[in-house]
Amino acid sequence: MTASHPAEVAAQYATEQHLRTRINTHLRYTVGPDLEASFDGLLALTGRETVLDVGTGPGEFPGRLRAQGHQGRLVGVDLSAGMVEQASAHQPGVEFVQASADALPFADATFDVVTARHMLYHVPDVSAALKEFRRVLKPGGQFLCVTNASTYMAELWAVVAEAALLEPSSEAVWATRVGYATAFSELNGEALVQAAFGNVSVSFLQSALVFPDSQPVLTYLESLPAWHHLSAPQQERARAAVGQVLEPLLQVGGWQVSKTLVFLAAKNNF
Repeated sequence: MTASHPAEVAAQYATEQHLRTRINTHLRYTVGPDLEASFDGLLALTGRETVLDVGTGPGEFPGRLRAQGHQGRLVGVDLSAGMVEQASAHQPGVEFVQASADALPFADATFDVVTARHMLYHVPDVSAALKEFRRVLKPGGQFLCVTNASTYMAELWAVVAEAALLEPSSEAVWATRVGYATAFSELNGEALVQAAFGNVSVSFLQSALVFPDSQPVLTYLESLPAWHHLSAPQQERARAAVGQVLEPLLQVGGWQVSKTLVFLAAKNNF
């Protein structure tokens, strides 16, 4: 299955367990500019806007906005019933709705702002989703998404590719990176947003992960959907292969993995 296959996405995000592993990895090991501050800076909200966050997951982004005093209506949408349940239980003052990104249950021109954070590479038809985002935006409304660049965590994926030479079954894990990069990154995202909105602006955020040892690297990889398609013996061999490749890289101290994020913004000028 590809990174955007609906069944794969549904299984991976039935609960927040695997997503939480990746979130915590980034929170603990990232050095450099803060994503949230950068995202907020691009949005430049006044606090009165009606905001729709699509692919909201556990709802922490709209929940944070409310906790920081945002007064306008805040709505989070996610395809996963489990995520909507989790978000509703932990993010007071935010409406949460289970829905698909390409079939939003809102009237035309409902929201001032639509955000999509690290989710469009999961959507089977990105163009259809972007058209929906434009439809529910008010005239002059703002769209902002963030996604991974095609070079995102390139050093990690180079390790996984080398490990696949030692344990061929782990090649499926490496293919995860290829799926995300081709689904929605700077390689095609700018053209897709431009086609949907008639305008687009692109910016980048550079940071890095610094890992002190191999365990958090393995924990991160073990949270990926492709890892769970491996049998238990294959997983064990894959862990050993990744550990073998990482060993010389970790001997000189913390191992740095670069992260480039892409922000794509547009206005609803239709």
